[in-house]
Amino acid sequence: MSDDEEIEIDAYPLRSYQVIVDPNRPDVVALAFETERGHSLYLASRAVLEDLGRDLLDRASKMPEHKTVS
Repeated sequence: MSDDEEIEIDAYPLRSYQVIVDPNRPDVVALAFETERGHSLYLASRAVLEDLGRDLLDRASKMPEHKTVS
């Protein structure tokens, strides 16, 4: 598959997440995500976490503010 081909993937609302550290593997963390379809677990390096953090903050800044009902 080439980079310009689009693929369709299923998306499920994120229910929760955890960042799991392992003292025996200080160079990576596990990112655990829970959806209605179950759990997924990914390993991430410092570089990936830094990029992901920047991308998430950038995307969040472009979203409308969440208004709470008083």
